[in-house]
Amino acid sequence: MRASDKNLTFLSDAEREALYGLPDFDDFQRAEFFSLTNEERTLAQKRSGIPEQILCMLQIGYFKAKQTFFNISFTDVPQEDIDFLLRCYFPGVPFSPRPVRQAEYYVQCNEIVKLYEYRLWSKEFTPLVTEKAAQLTLRDVTPTFIVTELVAFLNQQKIVRPGYNTLQAIIVDVLSAERKRLGNLMEEFLDDAGITALKQLLVRADTLSELAAIKQDAKNFSYQMMVVERQKRATLEPLYQIAKTLLPKLEISQQNKNYYASLANFYSIYDLRRLKPGQTYLYLLCYAWQRYQQLSDNLVSSFCYQLKKLEEETKSDSKQLFNQSLSSKQQESPQVGRLILLYVDEAIDDATLFGTVRDQAFNIMPKDSLITAGQRLCEKSPSQMAFRWEAVDNVTARCKKNLRPLAMSTHFSSTDTQNPWLMALSWMKTVFSRQQTLAQRPVSEIPANTIPKRLRSHLLVLDEEGKATGIRGDRYEFWIYRQIRKRFDINELYLNDSVVNRRFSDDLVSMEQKADILKKLDIPWLRQPLDESIDALYAELSLQWKLFDRELRQGKLKHLEYDAARKHLTWRKKPKVNKDEALKVAFYAKLQSHDIADIFRFVNEQCQFLSALTPLQPRYAKKVADEDSLMAVILAQALNHGNLSMAETSDIPYHVLEATYQQYLRLSTLKASNDRISNFISELSIFPYYSFGLEQLYGSVDGQRLEMGTPTLKARHSKKHFRRGKGVSAYTLLANHIALQTELIGSHEHESNFLFDICYNNTSNIMPTAITGDMHSINKANFAILHWFGMKLMPRFVSLQDQLKHLYCADDIANYEKFLIAPAGQINRSLIESDQAHIDQIVATLGLKEMTQSTLIRKLCALPPQNRTRKAIFEFDKLVRSIYTLKYLRNPQIERDVHRSQNRIESYHQLRSYTSQVSGKKQLIGRTDLEAAITNQCGRLIANVVIAYNSIILSLLVDKYKAAGNEKVIAKLQKISPVAWQHIHFLGHYDFKNNHNPIDFDVMLADITFN
Repeated sequence: MRASDKNLTFLSDAEREALYGLPDFDDFQRAEFFSLTNEERTLAQKRSGIPEQILCMLQIGYFKAKQTFFNISFTDVPQEDIDFLLRCYFPGVPFSPRPVRQAEYYVQCNEIVKLYEYRLWSKEFTPLVTEKAAQLTLRDVTPTFIVTELVAFLNQQKIVRPGYNTLQAIIVDVLSAERKRLGNLMEEFLDDAGITALKQLLVRADTLSELAAIKQDAKNFSYQMMVVERQKRATLEPLYQIAKTLLPKLEISQQNKNYYASLANFYSIYDLRRLKPGQTYLYLLCYAWQRYQQLSDNLVSSFCYQLKKLEEETKSDSKQLFNQSLSSKQQESPQVGRLILLYVDEAIDDATLFGTVRDQAFNIMPKDSLITAGQRLCEKSPSQMAFRWEAVDNVTARCKKNLRPLAMSTHFSSTDTQNPWLMALSWMKTVFSRQQTLAQRPVSEIPANTIPKRLRSHLLVLDEEGKATGIRGDRYEFWIYRQIRKRFDINELYLNDSVVNRRFSDDLVSMEQKADILKKLDIPWLRQPLDESIDALYAELSLQWKLFDRELRQGKLKHLEYDAARKHLTWRKKPKVNKDEALKVAFYAKLQSHDIADIFRFVNEQCQFLSALTPLQPRYAKKVADEDSLMAVILAQALNHGNLSMAETSDIPYHVLEATYQQYLRLSTLKASNDRISNFISELSIFPYYSFGLEQLYGSVDGQRLEMGTPTLKARHSKKHFRRGKGVSAYTLLANHIALQTELIGSHEHESNFLFDICYNNTSNIMPTAITGDMHSINKANFAILHWFGMKLMPRFVSLQDQLKHLYCADDIANYEKFLIAPAGQINRSLIESDQAHIDQIVATLGLKEMTQSTLIRKLCALPPQNRTRKAIFEFDKLVRSIYTLKYLRNPQIERDVHRSQNRIESYHQLRSYTSQVSGKKQLIGRTDLEAAITNQCGRLIANVVIAYNSIILSLLVDKYKAAGNEKVIAKLQKISPVAWQHIHFLGHYDFKNNHNPIDFDVMLADITFN
């Protein structure tokens, strides 16, 4: 966001306060930062008077917290900090604050930096910091990223950070230089043809420019939609070829390419025309590069979807025909038997006329049925495979219509230049381009090794001697498409021009090129030598096996029931009594009800989360939207009203809502706004009481099915959840009742494939280290992946007996022969150690976010079973999973904590379900996947506002009873969930501008008492 003085406002007021404002310590932080070492205490005591010594101690504590100095007087400092220092270091000494000379402040700063071996900021460091900032812009040009990295760099170099204006000026100069550099390169490398093609995107034809048309997302995989997708890609083809050549010369990162592409996507055509030409060309070229790859992925996804649909249909039809054939034979068999017995029937005289016998036969089986049965017996019985190909013949027209255009326009690649399936596809393209059919071509043209022996009779026309005389063209075409899809699924074939379907090895980063960045990320797996890591895990696994067997034999595991005869393990469950729910309902019933708009406004006053909703507009645009309009448009999406319905039921007109939506509601700003609320709740006094213990912070993940008002590519059918409609799954990460992250995934996709992504992309200050989930959180790699990054996967097991199949041991399995429960196998350590290089590369790729976990899991599972990397990762996963499972079996507290953690996310889903149904139907509004994702983020925002409001109430009560020393009431408050909405009005006429009802907590809580 650019201010009017042409300086970049890269930090919000809250972020600037966090970086440059005086620290606001709580009791724990005060004890931590003001606990002085002998050297620190000696330095302070050298000062001449008590005020000078106290000021020096304050500066030491504040410097340790923020690595900067504050030119302060005693009136600026919280009295709690001064009282703490007096109590700890000057007990009984009278203190009268008086002003301290400015010279004393500078002397203290110099002494403190000498103590910590820091250097005070001076102009001589400007070139160093400018050079570092210039390097950072090549990775990410967003100002927040640059300032965060610069602060970390200054701390690493032990340089006291400069003032805000100085840092701001450096970043502005660097970004200006980067824009100028890119603009010059664009002018140098773009020829007239390229510029003309880029300008053509912004030219309006009738009512829609080419760019506006390209931005439109497909609604489904129908034929008409895919025709439009192919046309879009054809439009972008020339620009994409330019981008492939030009973008590498610009030396910008993948992150910046995506950022510039997002600007072209969010800016209107009008805005793009008003930017400098170099900027506009850069944004459009990056967008063309990204959008072309997305369209390629859409086309291949449609190809796979349509082919799978036809395969399932032909398989079902052939099975039905085959079963009908068998049924007919079974029905005819008794009658045919009776007909055969006529020939040996002694009651029929040999002189009997044949006509008489035939009449008897027709009495047994009608003439037409007899003819049919006879012909069937004379012919060879058709196999199920024959019926399958007959079913394929019936879908030939749909194959040509839906599959052929997609296959002909998709550019598959392979590491094998002589791949027979690509050669067959190329041959088919040549034949079809000549307006011929495959059946018109000679058999000799068929690429070698594409027709297996078992299918010759089905795919070729054979003469009496079994020689091929022709091609069954339609069947051969379908066969090739099936093989293309099969090879594509296992990554034997891939797309070079793709976002998610590239070759697996192309997605992995180079360890040498990324060494500096990886060192800064400090990924736990890359930090410790492999031998030490595996030794520790092996020792832990062996210990857990011994303890589990011993405790099971001694009957110490009272929560388990073990049947020795059947070797069967189950939980010994106690009846559940949910007193917490009754306590929660009773508590919120006592509270005064308020409208959601008033609560929204109140929470915003506490943490200013609406200020994170910055516009994506050129420098001349209005920067700040009024809070009423922002509230209205967020509620319109979150409650599924839509802008039009909200305009009809509120005092905000439609055109204001629509303009606010277009300028301010973006995924990045909504996530930042949610982070503000999450961070605010984490600082409330009730927050620590939500945790199950001090050892680790539990987070939980789960998906919630939501129907789409307007189906999109991501939406899928699910009769169980959506009946006849289509929908998606809102996959959410929760910690201590707070929704930290949410993403929309297809309802057909396995949730476990997105677990790491949603945890690793969490940008709030709340960092859960133990991630709970249901059985859908488990796959063959998640235990390993989370372990690599210092987290723990802790799923809730449904059947203990099923988990015994996944228990492995570290040492010789013969050592466990006498155990009550034996391991399913032994971990292959050499397999893990031998492929360390590839595992490290995968960890680095995930850490740098160059590849998503969902892409990794899909490609890992697609690798051949004998692939060493796949086997090594799955083997390591067995090791980590076995340790967790044994701990889970031994310690009932783990099971209880995991269960409670999952209950919390289920409560959150109930809140989201309620808010999404306020307008009538439980669904997400939005015409595209992006708009649906924005609606989902608005829904999370409203839920977090409700949770923040309830947490404020609970925190006020905690503070009240903590001051009174009433631990019993605090224990009750700890059991009350902030996920409650019975005291909040969501319906009615929304009066945002004139009907402000302040919330008075003193009145609200005056009558709240606990027995």
